[in-house]
Amino acid sequence: MNGFGYELFQVSEERDEEVAAFCHILRSAYPSSDQSKNAGFVWSPSVGHEELHQGLGVSVKVTVISEHFREPLTFTCDGSSTVDLLIYQTLCYAQDDLDHLNVDDYLLKVCGQDEFFDNDDVTASPALTCTPPPPPQPPFSRVCFPVQINQLPRESQLTVTLFASSLPPPGGAEDKGKQRRSIEALGWVTMPLFNFRHVLTCGRKLLGLWPSTPGRSGNVRTTVLYLCRLTAEDKRLLWEKKAFCQSESAALPLVLASAPCWEWACLPDIYALLRQWACLGHLDALGLLHASFPDQELRRTAVQWMDSISDPELLDFLPQLVQALKYECYLDSSLVRFLLRRAIGDIRVAHYLFWLLKDNLQDSQFSGRYQHLLAALLCCVGRGLRDEFDRQCWLISILSKVAHKVRDTTPSNRQSVLREGLDEMKQFFSMNSTCRLPLNPALVVKGINIQSCSFFNSNAVPLKLSFQNLDPLGDNINVIFKSGDDLRQDMLTLQMIRIMNKIWIQEGLDMRMVIFKCFSTGRGRGMVEMIPHADTLRKIQVEHGVTGSFKDRPLADWLLKHNPTDEQYDKAVENFIYSCAGCCVATYILGICDRHNDNIMLKTSGHMFHIDFGKFLGHAQMFGNIKRDRAPFVFTSDMAYVINGGDKPSSRFHDFVDLCCEAYNLIRKHTHLFLNLLGLMLSCGIPELSDLEDLKYVYDALRPHESEADATMYFTRLIESSLGSVATKLNFFIHNLAQMKFASSEDRPTLSFAPRVHTVKSDGLIRNLYICRHIRTTNPSKTYAFVVKVEREGQQEVQLVQRTFEEFYELHNNTTLCNTHRNMSQTFLTQNNIRHSTSSLYLATSFPSRFVIGRSRGEAMADRRKDELNGYVWHLIHASPEVAQCDLVYSFFHPLPRDDRPGTTTSKPAEISWSPASGKELGEVKLSISYKNDKLFIMVMHIRGLVSLTDGTDPDPYVKLYLLPDPQKTSKRKTKAARRTCNPTYNEMLVYERIPRGDLDQRVIHLRVLGDGAFWENTLLGETFIPLKKLVPGQHWVDWHQLGAAGSDSAH
Repeated sequence: MNGFGYELFQVSEERDEEVAAFCHILRSAYPSSDQSKNAGFVWSPSVGHEELHQGLGVSVKVTVISEHFREPLTFTCDGSSTVDLLIYQTLCYAQDDLDHLNVDDYLLKVCGQDEFFDNDDVTASPALTCTPPPPPQPPFSRVCFPVQINQLPRESQLTVTLFASSLPPPGGAEDKGKQRRSIEALGWVTMPLFNFRHVLTCGRKLLGLWPSTPGRSGNVRTTVLYLCRLTAEDKRLLWEKKAFCQSESAALPLVLASAPCWEWACLPDIYALLRQWACLGHLDALGLLHASFPDQELRRTAVQWMDSISDPELLDFLPQLVQALKYECYLDSSLVRFLLRRAIGDIRVAHYLFWLLKDNLQDSQFSGRYQHLLAALLCCVGRGLRDEFDRQCWLISILSKVAHKVRDTTPSNRQSVLREGLDEMKQFFSMNSTCRLPLNPALVVKGINIQSCSFFNSNAVPLKLSFQNLDPLGDNINVIFKSGDDLRQDMLTLQMIRIMNKIWIQEGLDMRMVIFKCFSTGRGRGMVEMIPHADTLRKIQVEHGVTGSFKDRPLADWLLKHNPTDEQYDKAVENFIYSCAGCCVATYILGICDRHNDNIMLKTSGHMFHIDFGKFLGHAQMFGNIKRDRAPFVFTSDMAYVINGGDKPSSRFHDFVDLCCEAYNLIRKHTHLFLNLLGLMLSCGIPELSDLEDLKYVYDALRPHESEADATMYFTRLIESSLGSVATKLNFFIHNLAQMKFASSEDRPTLSFAPRVHTVKSDGLIRNLYICRHIRTTNPSKTYAFVVKVEREGQQEVQLVQRTFEEFYELHNNTTLCNTHRNMSQTFLTQNNIRHSTSSLYLATSFPSRFVIGRSRGEAMADRRKDELNGYVWHLIHASPEVAQCDLVYSFFHPLPRDDRPGTTTSKPAEISWSPASGKELGEVKLSISYKNDKLFIMVMHIRGLVSLTDGTDPDPYVKLYLLPDPQKTSKRKTKAARRTCNPTYNEMLVYERIPRGDLDQRVIHLRVLGDGAFWENTLLGETFIPLKKLVPGQHWVDWHQLGAAGSDSAH
């Protein structure tokens, strides 16, 4: 029974008065005589002494001490066993000759007592449970506190810290009389001054010391006041004016944290305030469950306010509520009853509560409490669910053993060790027809597909597992099992991202986030959901070579490969814009670090998401004194290339910036929620969330004291900083080099434009290849494509495919790479591979040069390359079978959807038309205008559709404002200049002060867009006049305004 929290069921636990009272409560609620309420899985707190005396089904842990034994003998026996059987079992370990053994010659004595057991007594009898008296303690000085008992709060704790002092070594100081003692804390312990019956704890107590962790408990208890940065005067004023705060119900935790004291004389005022205060929402009530508020009545009220929360929403905050159990003074509390009641009513709550409690059994300080609560949960949920939990624990135990074996063996033997280890899973599923996965109780599996299981080449060597779905119409359930990594931090990070996503959706903003599950099933192990149809950015980028991280087109080309039609590609780009914006905001707020291109993934549908959150809250990995993560978040030029539809900014980049800023401002409105959730996790044991400075990181990132306009400008600057950072791409490149050592000879390069691998078996043997002509195309720049006639054996119809020279060059590079791998793996030359090497040499030398000398371009160059490529494909098709029939060649010549469109080879992945409509040839400018407190605020947001300069280059535009009438030209304001773009983003605030409200109707904004000429005269790109008659004071006027030429009607 050990390890599952069943310790509450043991007889010896009845000695604890508080535990006994808790058992009595459960016994009353779930009597053993009522099978509908108590299925009687094991002997539990709901079983009385009468049933316990029989000892049926009860296991008793026995320790036997004898002078003949070198060390105590400990074993577990059935509670119904008699003492003579216990003696016989003990003698079996002590003596070899058992033929002439007489059990009656031996007696079993209670340690520390004078009585002996009769040999026919039952071992589990409550009358026989006894403990030795405590050893004598040396006398200590009595400590008197100058505080009356009736002045102490009911939840007062006594904390004792043991210090040691030592003198420095003799002769170490010139003046020995001035030697100072070195003081060091050895350990500490805390206990409630009043027990669960509200009676002062008296008498002698033997308490174990915990290792010294200075400042931790104090930090946890001052979370609310620290984050709000309240001084003593602030607290006094807030408490005096508490009646004026009732209109803002969420301010209650702050008001209560300012209460001068919590002694009995002050409680009537505090409780009266609670009754007068409007009911808090269940999310705001979380703030009253911190360690800062130990008062039982206050916590009972908070739980009562949370009672309206739905079960699905409760699951979002269940980890925090399990941590809040640590701050309850007594085992029986409103929060405990609330969680048990919800667990009985919903299997999902019971499932996740079981695993959260089990995970916290490793917390040495609170393991006893979590053991009792886990046992209470198992007592309440019924036999069927208890059996299910046993199966899940058995499954996790098997997987943990397999993971350790795979990690500890050599890399070359890991796959075979994995398959051998998973054979035990067959035995598991032969004994258990089905099992629910701890990751999600809705995932029911009936077996495991060993052939589809593998592992990842990372430090922890996670296992990729493929379970057989019980649903015959469902796909296999693929999960990652990790052993050796603490997944609690990943679990918490994903929880925060999931809550952010729900906030966005509730506000009508769907950021297309990929939300996957991650669950810790014990310290150092857990499961992670696998997202199908997704690749890491590294895998995508290295399709363009090891330096692919520095190129702009890899992501766009990869999305185009998997979304060949215009409609599919446009949808994928839209998904990318939204999800990339959501990832930027979430990773910045949570301070997620150690970002490289192997923990950022992209789905074929365009959704981007992050994985592996080993560093967060700004705890960046360091290279010496330099942070590895130099940019605020990961946003690189290849991502901007997908968004813009090319290497120049477009209106879609405006949409991206607006999405980021809107999502950021929405989360800022819920700053208190995230501080509450993270604050409740301060004591969970996650190393990077252990101090108030970690919470302060999130507070500083959200900047709740700033206005939305200021926050918008701030995040826009972060986007610019991230996009301009070279360090991110350099990190990606270094990671590419580091991962090359994991590449095996089985890895084969793929083609960037071919979504799937095709073989000679699937497509049919190619008999002949011939390039018949070339055509103009855009891919996305203007170029030529070559039409290849493909003839196959057994197929009368000839296929026509269109490939560019760059795509032929990619095929040539990849086939050369495959040949190099193959030759390196061969030690001796045979007749066959001599022929293979010769054909490979002809193939390598027959490919035309990529470089063009002089002005030989266009039609002439295309004609010349057509003839040269015909020679190349002839050598290719007549090469050795290892080359001519390899998967790369057949994937290259497999027809793609683009081949059916005449006169083009691809849909344009980049050049999305953003040309302005007729009458708007000079572009438009987007402004946000507001008026408040005699101040006029004008935010210059974006400009779209500016005209290029006369030489065809893009301008360096900036915006200049005048507030007319202005005869002295004193109202000039201007933005910074954007570089080389016709679609700039600014998000800069320009402010005019001391503008009377009555003057607004007569005021006009004169806005001019100019091209920065550096040493030459600036160029007027367009202007407009905006009367302020439409402006409503106190409201934001956000609109696009048409730009016109100087003096034109459209400028007025």
